[in-house]
Amino acid sequence: MEPTVIQHINQLSKREKLLLVEALWDAIADDPSVIDIPESHVIELQSRLKTLDEDAEQAISWGTFVKQFS
Repeated sequence: MEPTVIQHINQLSKREKLLLVEALWDAIADDPSVIDIPESHVIELQSRLKTLDEDAEQAISWGTFVKQFS
């Protein structure tokens, strides 16, 4: 990235920087196929999904988790 781009970004307010990050994230998320997922992450996800399938009664919603642990 060119130094002038970084300089312009550094001059933005925090709100403007957050809006920029949001816009960048949205642009990346538009085509998730271009993001390589490490094999270790895929294996971990498969393991967690298997655990969930094997013992779904133990699962709780995100909202319930937040209430219990916050």
